[in-house]
Amino acid sequence: MWARRLDPISTSREVDRLMAFSDGVVAVAITLMALPLINLPTPRAGEPLYTVVTNNLGQLVIFLFTFYVVAVMWRLHSRIFSQIRGYDNPLFWLNVAWLAGIVLLPWLSSLYGYTFTFRATEPNISTSSTGDVAFLYWILMAAVSSLGTLMGRHLNRNPRLLIEGVNPDTPSGAVRFRGWIIAGYFATIGLVSLISSAIASYLPIGILALNMWLKPKAPKQGSATTNGATIE
Repeated sequence: MWARRLDPISTSREVDRLMAFSDGVVAVAITLMALPLINLPTPRAGEPLYTVVTNNLGQLVIFLFTFYVVAVMWRLHSRIFSQIRGYDNPLFWLNVAWLAGIVLLPWLSSLYGYTFTFRATEPNISTSSTGDVAFLYWILMAAVSSLGTLMGRHLNRNPRLLIEGVNPDTPSGAVRFRGWIIAGYFATIGLVSLISSAIASYLPIGILALNMWLKPKAPKQGSATTNGATIE
């Protein structure tokens, strides 16, 4: 019987470099999300400041939501990578794909916020284009969440990558499938957006409920929380 070939494991110094690179990419992506807000029109003479907020509420809400999601994803990513002693090729490319999704989020979130805010007043924005942009935004969210989950599952299957003394922690019940549930919910919002962007705009509230329901218990000492490594 053929023995399974194991990919070479990187050194701890290479792990530090990968984490520093990943942190830098996420930091730049979060900064880029805020840039469209700089171009928001200032209040006209005699207008109160809150008119700018109300006139651009869609952009602000989508920015804050995306910022929250990316921040939570980065927190989990940092938690996972702080417990590994090395990485192999599959983990490296999963991380690269995850970062690519994070980099695309500022563009799609800005486009989504613009079309959602000005769909009623901008003649060049149609109802179908709003739904299409929303669909791409939520599918990208689902993809990034799925990639985070796959990184966690890969570590569960390859404990040799973890720091000595750290064992994979396998939660029970629905928490075990937390990452896939969140990713599926993102994809569901995207599909609903194609039918009704107005209805889909209320569905992100469910993310907060899912986050509370699927909140994992604190891992035991010496265990790594790698399952469902997405919005946790």
